[in-house]
Formats: sequence, structure tokens, C-alpha cells
Amino acid sequence: MKTIIQMKSIKEIQSCRNCNLCANQKPLLDKSINAEVFWVGLSAVKVNNVKSDTPLSPRTNTGKLISEIEKCNQQYRFYKTNLVKCLPLDNDKIRYPNKAEMNKCYSNLDFEIRKGKPKIVILLGKVVIDFVSKIINLTKAKLNDNFNYETFKIDDTIYIPVHHPSYILVYKRKRIEEYIGNISQILANFVIS
Repeated sequence: MKTIIQMKSIKEIQSCRNCNLCANQKPLLDKSINAEVFWVGLSAVKVNNVKSDTPLSPRTNTGKLISEIEKCNQQYRFYKTNLVKCLPLDNDKIRYPNKAEMNKCYSNLDFEIRKGKPKIVILLGKVVIDFVSKIINLTKAKLNDNFNYETFKIDDTIYIPVHHPSYILVYKRKRIEEYIGNISQILANFVIS
């Protein structure tokens, strides 16, 4: 298992300098960590103001689909975050973060989960699923075309690896309602108010 730098506060995440991505944009965080359900995406997108914008914002297509799921499940509180909090750029073009950047930023996600104590953590997409699975020792999660998602309990938290909303919007657009329904059903099965 990898060594995890222990963060002590959200303010430390906001001033994180574990890698050089903070030079592109400071860490992007949601407003309240007090939630039953955490969404975990891959990395931040370019925003106008890191103090007022949030990860997985409804201004993005991914965020719009996540918002639709949240509207169907208003009885729960949601927190949105990313594995990598800052903006990965090469020559002013957004790119996927590399493994070294993910390793350096994982301590921030670990802190958010330990601090927030969510009942469910939804891992969005293969890159996030594979990376987090190795660290927390999940068996290899398989994403199938029927959206029958496996769940994994670690301590008191249920981890649910799911297709990334952008994959659904590009390749499975006709099945958006099914995707929303299956995730909503999982939430109904596990989240107890």
C-alpha cells in the first residue's frame, strides 16, 4: 500500500503544493463535506473562480447528468470531488493527470472521505476506479453494459464503481434513464437517513 500524507484540514487541501498542478489552478473543492454520498471524478476543469465554483459542476455535461441523478434523490446530501483537485494542463490544453499526480493528490481525497464519513462513495470512470481500487484493495470492478454495478464495503463506507457520465453521454445516450435509475436504486438500497 502506498504511503499517504495525512492532511489535517480542508484549508490544507486548499493550499496543497504536493505537485505543480496548483500553478495551473488552485484546488477546486465543494462547499460542504457533510454528505451521505460522495461523487469522485478524475480531475478539475478550468473555472473562473475556485472559491465559488465546484467540482463536477452543472455547467459541465458530466455535472448536468450528476445533477439529474441528485434531483431524483433529493432526500440525500451529495458532495462532489475529484481524485486530482487541480487542473492538469499541457500547453494550455486540459489533459488526464498522470499516476504521479494522482499519487500525490490521493491524500486529499483520503482526508475528505475520513472527514466526511460518507455512507457511499461513487467512483466515476475506469481511471478513478482502477487507481482507487489499488489503494483501498478493492477487487477488480467490472463495468458492464447493463449498468449492474458492484458494491464494495470498506469499513462503514460502500464504494460503487460506475461508468463516467461522459461515457454515458457519448456512447449510451439512449440509455441515460436506465443509468440514472440504476444508480438511484443503489442509493435507495444502501443510504439510510
